[in-house]
Amino acid sequence: MANQVILDGCSPIPVASYLKALGVLRLLSRRTNSLTGRVPDANVRGCWKGTRFCLLTNLDPEDILDFFLHRYAPSPVIAPWSGGSGFYPKDAKAGIKHLESAVIHPRFKNYSDSVNIARDILQSLALNAKPQKETKVRLVEMLRARLPMSALPWLDASLVLSGEKLRFPPVLGTGGNDGRLDFSNNLMQRLFSDKDGLFQASSGTPRSYSAALLENSLFNAPALHLADAKVGQFSPSGAGGPNAGTGFEGESVINSWDYVFMLEGASTFASVASRRHQSNVHGMASFPFTVYASSAGWGGIECTDEAEARAEFWAPLWPRPARYAEIKALFSEGRVVAQGRMARDGFDFARAISTLGVSRGFSEFQRYGFFQRAGKSYYAVAIGRRHAEPSPGAKLISDLDRGGWLRMVRQFGRGTDQAASIRHSVKNLEEALFELLSPELSHSAVSGAMMAIGQLGFRLSTVRTNKKSLVPAPPPLLSSQWVRAADDGSREFRIAAALAGLGIGRQDWDAESVSLRLPGIEEFPPPMAAHLTRLTNSREGNAQFEAITFFRGQRLRALRQWAQGAYSPTAVWGHGGLISNMIAVLERRLVEVPIRGLADKPFSSASFAQLGDVAAFIGGDFNDERCNDLLAGLVWAKPLRFLRSRDSELRVPFAYAALKPIFTTNQMLIRLGVIPSEASIPIPPGLVTRLRVGGRSLDGRVINSAVLNAFERARSSGIPSPFDPIQLGAGVHARKCGRFGVGVRPDRLAASLLIPIFDSGMKSLLRQSYPGILTETHKTTLS
Repeated sequence: MANQVILDGCSPIPVASYLKALGVLRLLSRRTNSLTGRVPDANVRGCWKGTRFCLLTNLDPEDILDFFLHRYAPSPVIAPWSGGSGFYPKDAKAGIKHLESAVIHPRFKNYSDSVNIARDILQSLALNAKPQKETKVRLVEMLRARLPMSALPWLDASLVLSGEKLRFPPVLGTGGNDGRLDFSNNLMQRLFSDKDGLFQASSGTPRSYSAALLENSLFNAPALHLADAKVGQFSPSGAGGPNAGTGFEGESVINSWDYVFMLEGASTFASVASRRHQSNVHGMASFPFTVYASSAGWGGIECTDEAEARAEFWAPLWPRPARYAEIKALFSEGRVVAQGRMARDGFDFARAISTLGVSRGFSEFQRYGFFQRAGKSYYAVAIGRRHAEPSPGAKLISDLDRGGWLRMVRQFGRGTDQAASIRHSVKNLEEALFELLSPELSHSAVSGAMMAIGQLGFRLSTVRTNKKSLVPAPPPLLSSQWVRAADDGSREFRIAAALAGLGIGRQDWDAESVSLRLPGIEEFPPPMAAHLTRLTNSREGNAQFEAITFFRGQRLRALRQWAQGAYSPTAVWGHGGLISNMIAVLERRLVEVPIRGLADKPFSSASFAQLGDVAAFIGGDFNDERCNDLLAGLVWAKPLRFLRSRDSELRVPFAYAALKPIFTTNQMLIRLGVIPSEASIPIPPGLVTRLRVGGRSLDGRVINSAVLNAFERARSSGIPSPFDPIQLGAGVHARKCGRFGVGVRPDRLAASLLIPIFDSGMKSLLRQSYPGILTETHKTTLS
């Protein structure tokens, strides 16, 4: 039975420790790294258990320690194409000089032979300094042809020959170096330096402190004699610098075994371009689990900072024990696919692992970003871990791929001369969508994403197209699943959804497309989206109103477009508060009636609020800002008729009950039996203006006047109210002194008249303010 050996010194963070785990598994699996030529354990397997690496092996911990101390033969790690590699006159020689010595132990002979071969090639090319361009390519070609097979994994992990150019996998810097630090020369010093090397090159014996350092590296045992050396990008906490110690500058120290195992593990990244999905793979796609940097999920990092990052590496973690050959095969593929395309950046990678767009067997990915620090050096910083499991949010995000919209807005937001507001909105959208990719889908994550879509749509609406950059289209149609998933049961959400449905009307609830109006009506009221953004065209030509921007015949378009010209008269939603904007929309919709030749009042909707919601809205127990932000996103989604609700004991003011029947469609009043077929109740001119001007007044005078005006209009249409002073025979003085709206803000009451409500809610209002007008036999629906 195999032993389970927990390597407490190997964790997914930092990347140096992750690579160290790969290196240990690799070395215990290979005969070429054994002095005797025998594999330490041909059946050794490894896996991740929480934050530790676990080996299943026939060896016990003492056997593992003995192998590395006495039989381990290091892989040839050299980089003669780089300055500082030890091959040039001004380079450090503390390590490489031992490999070029006449006396070398057999366990290091393969390493020594590789150094001598490289030296011969450099002499044949007459190189006394690091080569440039074509000469470097020629050098790499010659090295690949003449070096032993054991040296090729490192070479292939350090650089890739692509045509006549060299490309560098970011995990190993720019060809095996980090700024001025050459990894290969540093490794030779960690192995053979007279000061703190692990071995004596001539005898092959470990130094006195090597065993304690090995136990520290593998099992996290206490140890002294850490080397005063640079670790480079792999372990930011051990790199020294400001605030790294008790003084102004901390020392850079490292366990030499950590560095050895780290670079042995890095050979796993020998690059193989995947051609399954694309005939020509460019950029980072050739490098295993490596993509361009994306600011999404980084917190305070902006899109403009992405250029300062070299790349991202998503380190895969696997819970099932696997042989090194299996892991190497998965790394060689490195296949990460999002929406049928190779993942390009960190955001694409997150989408891929949320849709099973990666090779099987990985449970999590530790995300690293390579940040530039002082000078030309970088740090590999851990920036989060993601579970590799399906996310319901990934399917929602696919709606934004329609017409390539998401890809285009992400590119647009990264334009060099782009406005800060656009960059900020794109950044917010990416952050919200990144959160949406979590395995557990929450109402707050979905609503947050919808708010971000709305904010960006509003910003894009104000941008004018120029020759240099084409403004992306409006957001595409979001499925009703967005609305269902975002619905948190709050009043703010229900009212925002009801407002978002204005102008859409009744629909086929089982179809993805939304039906608009009854046949025979030629002109339609504007959708709510047209009040927030630039969607309304003039009546000239074929581009009438929202016929080509938002609607296709009697259905919602999946792909939208902005209206022609720089100005859209219906887009009255500004930067003011929710109340003032709702009143502006109410007044504009009334203006649109004669312009469009509408046969009915423009208050039909696909969604509805409840009276308790309206009561809270009027009373001020309501989050205006949240409703405003939700509305901006909901206008781009297919509406839902029924939303989550809860019972409410709140009652609407009598003034609202008296006014709302006037501000509803004649079609609803006919359906309820309030007025006969073909009849109508017009809205008194100036009524909304009177309430708007009344503002925050609470004395009831403005509202009392509006209610009397509404009673007069209803009475003329054959709908008397017993609360009408005229019906009671009251005089002029009594009418003027009435106070129907004491304690109610006129502006909030005006705004509430825009909110669509159910038929059942209207029936309740009629019973409250116009009792007796409904027949007992009449049945209403909730539509």
